[in-house]
Amino acid sequence: MTHSRRPRAALAALTLAVFTLGAIPLASPAAGTNAATSAAKSGSSVAKSATAKKSAAAKTTAKTAKAAAKKTAKPVGYHPKNGLAPADEYFGRLQMSVLGVRNKVKDLGLDADLHPEHGKAVLGNALWVEDAMRDWAKKYPFDRWLPRYAYALEQMYERIPGDDAHRRAVKQVSYLTAYFPQTVYGKVGRAKLAAGIPKPDPSDTPLALTDLERLALIDGKVIPTIPPAATPVPAASPSAAPASLPAPAESPATLPSPGTTTPAPAASARP
Repeated sequence: MTHSRRPRAALAALTLAVFTLGAIPLASPAAGTNAATSAAKSGSSVAKSATAKKSAAAKTTAKTAKAAAKKTAKPVGYHPKNGLAPADEYFGRLQMSVLGVRNKVKDLGLDADLHPEHGKAVLGNALWVEDAMRDWAKKYPFDRWLPRYAYALEQMYERIPGDDAHRRAVKQVSYLTAYFPQTVYGKVGRAKLAAGIPKPDPSDTPLALTDLERLALIDGKVIPTIPPAATPVPAASPSAAPASLPAPAESPATLPSPGTTTPAPAASARP
């Protein structure tokens, strides 16, 4: 009796368990997918907010660093360099190298000699050369090439007729005498200022220099000679005295001595 009840009780318990499991609703696949999607979205939003916070913090840090750098930055003084300017450094607004300045001075001088009608255009282009040379002299004031190039430019101005070219020539000579007084170019400039820089005649055609002659002057292979000092013009001598002088006026009559008396004039007879 006891053994027959045990299998029945086990079977009843098993049956109850089966019914209980069947009564529990199972989750659908769609519900699982939606839950995963929502979880991914929430994770991405969290990541985006974290990235935005990091970028905002980085921008704030960069702005703070720039402001601090501006406050602490001090103006750096300009220090000119010694020696020659390197060939790969560029000067002026047109960023001309030393070789570029050399070639431009040569080409402008050749154009001015062969085409006198291009005088205004040559002077206009020469302004860019002067700009490059000023920048060059500011950074390398002791470069020994500077006076040679400045003198070659002055020689070109001196050969172009007109007041504008003459003023440029005087300006270049003044620059040479002020900044390079001990060089031969400064000495030649002082002699020119003393003697007076000549003005070319527009009707005269100057003898054009060859490329080799022009480059020899620019490169310092031909040293300019100091012009002779102007000789003073002697003052006009006074004219010689005339050969015959006018006769002196007759001497007055001899006055009587104090002891003698002069006879009174005779009384005139009355009628």
